Amino acid sequence: MENIQYHPYQPFIPKDAKVLLLGSAPPYRFCTGNANDLKNKDMDYYYGSNSNLLWEILFTAFEPEKIDSISYLRALEEDRKIKTAHQVDFLQNFLARKHIGMADILLKFSRKGSSAEDYKLTVLEYQDILRILQNNPSLKKILCTSRNRVHYWLMNYLKQPIHYDFLEIRESDSSLILKNNPRRELKIMILPSPSARSVMRYTNKKDFLQQVSQIYYQAIINEI
Repeated sequence: MENIQYHPYQPFIPKDAKVLLLGSAPPYRFCTGNANDLKNKDMDYYYGSNSNLLWEILFTAFEPEKIDSISYLRALEEDRKIKTAHQVDFLQNFLARKHIGMADILLKFSRKGSSAEDYKLTVLEYQDILRILQNNPSLKKILCTSRNRVHYWLMNYLKQPIHYDFLEIRESDSSLILKNNPRRELKIMILPSPSARSVMRYTNKKDFLQQVSQIYYQAIINEI
């Protein structure tokens, strides 16, 4: 059965954000509009699934002394609305401190069943990434959190004929040229997926976090 869903969150682009961390879309239960569908340790926000490791990766990379805060936030026993407010405020403050913006490439999509796998998604409408880039001139990089879907969908979106007058793609060095005034160049990079399935490629979760957090750290802090 095909389920048509809409992305539940607005892009978050803090002032002076340097990078845009780009994902696909949240799992099924995050897109139903019913917070009661969420699992107890889910956070109702980007990469909020209790099995997704994005926030653990980022805190391991940049603020390892606060890594236990993620477990604490997930374990809050307050009303879901109050808990979500605490979680989102904490995560957005972190993103603002590190000049990281966050969005997903899909805005409207159909999903086969209730699977969280990206390959079960069909694009119906893309997020307006070009508008995000134009409205945030400090952005220098787009960091895709997977190759097979996020990067593929991003390139498909950018190559739409309606964008020809506004941008140029240089696939030889993974660059995106915005033709607006002033002319800007952004780097497009692909990062390891933070999904729980990705851990299987490593010896254990600790090894995964150590290695992948270094990749994220270098991608985020290194200037073009």
